[in-house]
Order: sequence, then structure tokens, then C-alpha cells
Amino acid sequence: MGQKINLLQGHVAELIAAGEVVERPSSIVKELIENAIDAGANAITVEIGEGGIRLIRITDNGGGIGREDVPTAFLRHATSKIACEEDLSHIGTLGFRGEALAAIAAVCRVELLTRTPDSQLGTRYCIEGGVGGECEDAGCPQGTTIIARDIFYNTPARMKFLKKNVTEGNAVESVVQKTALSHPQISFRFIRDGVDKLHTPGTGRLKDAVRELFGRSVADNLIEVSHEAPPYRVSGYISKPQYAKSNRTLQHFYVNGRFVKTKTGMAALEQGYKNVLMAGKFPACFLFIEMPNELVDVNVHPAKIEVRFAAENDVFRAVYTAAKSAILNFSDQTAALSPAQAKAAAEQPLPLEKGPGGWRPAAPSTGGSAVRGTGELHSPTAAPRTPDGRYGIGVSGAAADLLRRSATLRAAAQRERPESAAERPVLKAVSQQPSRPSGVFSAGADCRPGSAPHQAASPRPAVPSAPAEPAAEEDGQLQWAAPSAGGVEGEVPTVVGELFHTYILACTEDRFFLVDKHAAHERILFERLKREYRQIARQILLEPVAVTLAPEEISAVLEHRELLQNAGFIAEELGVSAMVVREIPSFLQNCDIAGIFEEVASNLAKGEQEVSASHIDWLFNSIACRAAIKGGNRSTQYELQQLMEDIYRYDIVKYCPHGRPIVIEQTKKDIEKLFGRL
Repeated sequence: MGQKINLLQGHVAELIAAGEVVERPSSIVKELIENAIDAGANAITVEIGEGGIRLIRITDNGGGIGREDVPTAFLRHATSKIACEEDLSHIGTLGFRGEALAAIAAVCRVELLTRTPDSQLGTRYCIEGGVGGECEDAGCPQGTTIIARDIFYNTPARMKFLKKNVTEGNAVESVVQKTALSHPQISFRFIRDGVDKLHTPGTGRLKDAVRELFGRSVADNLIEVSHEAPPYRVSGYISKPQYAKSNRTLQHFYVNGRFVKTKTGMAALEQGYKNVLMAGKFPACFLFIEMPNELVDVNVHPAKIEVRFAAENDVFRAVYTAAKSAILNFSDQTAALSPAQAKAAAEQPLPLEKGPGGWRPAAPSTGGSAVRGTGELHSPTAAPRTPDGRYGIGVSGAAADLLRRSATLRAAAQRERPESAAERPVLKAVSQQPSRPSGVFSAGADCRPGSAPHQAASPRPAVPSAPAEPAAEEDGQLQWAAPSAGGVEGEVPTVVGELFHTYILACTEDRFFLVDKHAAHERILFERLKREYRQIARQILLEPVAVTLAPEEISAVLEHRELLQNAGFIAEELGVSAMVVREIPSFLQNCDIAGIFEEVASNLAKGEQEVSASHIDWLFNSIACRAAIKGGNRSTQYELQQLMEDIYRYDIVKYCPHGRPIVIEQTKKDIEKLFGRL
């Protein structure tokens, strides 16, 4: 016989319903702030204690609540926002369900103080565990103050799922930030454990709010967006192409003033940045999408942070067009060319760039000697040239225009010439003459993969005692450098070339090797981090690096400070939404420190990875991947040979940390079979 069906008691039903609305302190803050905004407030103060677990106090100067309505406000489905079914399709307020106050009162000890503009006295009302008292007279300013204490005091099963105070506090701060951005005309103040953490000016200018919340570095790297495609309007700011982040934490979308998470908006924005952002980088945005209320359904998520659009394709098109137009109108768009655009620009003999003194010739690309179509070898130290081939200083105004026109004519003439086979090299020859380390190794011996400070000396693989003759181009034919005669056990292959600036070509007397240089360097750094964890040599930065992070990311970094210190990072809080990195692992010099730290902080905040001392390979992997030589970048002979030596120093270096192969090896016999010689 089945179990009997029982009707739940009212108190139990209230607790269950509260679980849909109140997940943590930040949920309470979000609901109460939305009520304050709907009440017409232009100044809102949020105060929390112990992460909001022990105290939440929200004060506004809105219209207040009439005394006769106060007890009713704490009943389920009691609301002033809608009255009938038709109103659901025209919701223009942030709150409308009438569930928030009832849900909060079911799991907290709540005190309310309120006064309307036409009242001489205010009203005080207390409710605990869903059981209310009597309304009392109270002296208070116009508006409403709601105090919630001891969240989940009567549901210990829910209490144990709350996180540390600092984590919950940062979640509350994130809610205040997002809401302050959506209503820059309202002055928001956030007090945390008695300390003022943020205070927006309420000027009505979005950029002022961004500057206050995220700092000048973010505000000064924004492009204004304004686009109308009736019935849609998209406005706000997006980041300059060169100011890209390693995650989406700075992407803020608002639909009719409500913060939402929209995959449609994210996809449209990133499509607008196509060909101007590197892979794995994401733009920042503060975008407001306005449309008739009947074209968006906000009643599809308990927390109302997800919405459903009536015409999703139209929304995508509006956001995409707005972002794309803003990027194209950005005067400094040349600072963020994609690799394909950079290649096309390089083929035009007009290497001009805008500098402090006006237009000037751009510096030539650096790196090792490369075989060019014209046979000219470009030195890394060569001075910049003007378009007419002479060395010179920056030019501006009419002179710059003249240079452009001259270069355009010269480019047209060059396109008339047929290109010879010798002018289409696929393989870059690398000189066998050892050169000064550059790029990722330029900081000295401790930057070379495999070398480590305070490390016991170990036998190094054999290196050619005398360099072979440099590779050269003769009669249009690429000459290979001759491999050295090894003769010792475990002979290190000699580097003879580099393919596509990505793969190392090396050989011994009877074997040929094709090596992915990024994967190889990544694995070497990964092994080094594992080997030197807790004892890694750190470098104090002469100029500390400021990194903009979300509150939850700052919380995660502070929570795992010891883990990061053992990995070589020393960082501390810097204002409301940033941290400053003061020390780094010594081999990360000349790397994108901000990008590496952002990625690590993002992974820690997501909580998807285990962070115990025995399960932190993901951390080493993140650092190594970002710090390794990038495929497509030029490398010197010294760097390539050093990588080959380190590959053969470590037996484990066969696959990169992602599982991709590092080396493809072919014997002489294998190659002869390919050509039908056997």
C-alpha cells in the first residue's frame, strides 16, 4: 500500500518556498535592493556583518510602505507590482512575484522600519520564522530599512551549506556592483564589517560608476556603444580590442535594467570581436539592451537572472551590430589586428604607426634571421625605416599623408610583378651561430626551460662544440644546416630548421624529429613547477602588476593564498575589485603576468578543481600553458636547441599536459619507405 498523501503545514511549506528564493545572503540582498529600486529610491545603503550570515541591513530613501500594508507585505504572493494575468506580459519592475519578503522572513529574524512621505511617524514591525508581531510607532526617515539577522537560524541543514564569511561577503559585493551598474542614477553604498567598501556617485553616468567599481584602468579602456534597431536599443560600453581578458567576468548584460546572464548576448558580442581578439581572450562589456516588455519573459528563473526572448535572432543581430559598429568606429583599431590582418598589413610597404610625436614608421619584426622573398635579412636591432627606405624620425600631418600615397602607388606597382617560387618560402632557416637569448629566455639562465636556481648540477646532453655554417639561400634554394656527428649515448638531435614558426625540425645521423615547440616548453615548465613546488625561486617585480578581478575571484585567491605562494605568486588586495601581484616565479619574467593570474583566479573561483596539495596539477598546467613559447612566434637557434636538450633530459616529456604529442620521430628507413626507395 502506498504512503498516505499529507497536506504540508504552512510553516513547512514556507521553508520549502524560501529555498527557491533564498540560497545565501547575496540572494536576500538582491531581492531587497530590487524592492528599494522599485520604491523609487535614489540612495541605497547595504551593510553586512560576517558575510551577511549574521547581519544584513538595507536602507533606502524610497516611498516607504503604509502601516496598513506592512503585515500584508510579508504574506506569500502579496505584491504591488501586478494585479492580473495580463500584467505578467508587461512586467516593467524588478520584483513582481511577492515571494521575497515571505521567504526571507521564513528563515531569518527580520525587523522593518518604514515611513511614507505623508506620514509624521514611521512603523516598526518584527517577524521571526514567519511569525509576525504588532506594528509599532517609530521615529525614522522617509523610506525603508530592513534588517535580517541570523540567516537559516531555524534550518541548520541549510546553514551548513553556506561558505566562509569572506566568500559570502564577496558574493554580496558582486550583487551590489551589478545593481549599481544597472542604475548609475542611484547612489549605492556598501559597508562590510564596519568598513566602507564602495560608494557610487549616482551621477547617472555609467562610466562614473564603472570607474568607481572597477578602477580607472577599466574605465579608460572602454568604447561607447549606441545602436538602435527598433524596437531594440543597445547602449553602454565595450572594451577596446587590446584590453581583452582571459575570462568573461567583466561581461555585464542588462535587459530593461535587469542584470541577466544571456548566452545570446555573449555570443553576439564575441562575434562582433571576431578577427580582432586572440583565441582564448574575451572582451569586457557593460551593455544595456532595451526592448518592449512583451518581447522578453523574465519569469523563467527563480532568481530572475535568465530571460527568454521572443525573437532571439533579432536580439543577437542588434547586439552584434552595436558591437561591430563601435569597434569599426574606434580610432585606434589598428592596435588590435588579427594575425591574418597583420599578415596582410605586412605585405603593404607602409609600416606607419601613431606615436606620441605623430605618425612614425613601425619597428620591423624581431626574431632570428629569416629567408625573405627579396633576400634581405632583417636584424632584430635594425632601426625603423620610413616608407621610402631611409632611416628617419616620426612624421605627421601632410607629410604622413604624402608617405601613405607614395606607398600606395609603390604597392600597386609591386603587385604587377609576378612572384617567383623563391619568394614563397615555407621553411624559415635558422642560423647555427649561437645568439643572445631572447623572448621567453631573455631573463637569464633561470628562464631557460629545464634550468632552475639552487638545483644540483646534472649531466647535460651533448651540444655541438663548434657551430656549423649558417643556413643560407643560394640560387633560390634553401640550404639545410648539416647535423653534428653525435657519437654519444642519448645523442641530442641538432636543430636544422623551424617550420611555420611552430615546429622544430631536428635530426641525428639516422633519425628525423618534428617537435611542437609550444607543447614541449609547456611540459618542461609543468615538470619544473611540480619539482620545485614550495621551493620555487621567486622574483620581486620592480613594477607590481595590478589585475582586475571579480569579487568572487578575489575571495578565492585570498582563501588559497598559501597555495599560490607555494607556486611562486605573492599578491594582495588593491581597492574594491583588483589585486596587485608583487612576486612571481622567476621563470615567468617577460610573460603575461596579468593573464596568467586572471586564469588561475578564475579557476579557483569556479571551484571545479580540487586544490589540495596533492591535486594541483591543473594549477601547474594553467601557469605552464600561459608561460610557454607560443606557436607562430619566431624563436632563435639558441632557444630551439635548448628545448631539444631539455626534451631529452626529461624522460617524461613525451606529451604535453593536455595529452597532445610533443615529438614525431621518423627513422631514415621510414622516410625512405615514404619515397619508395625501399
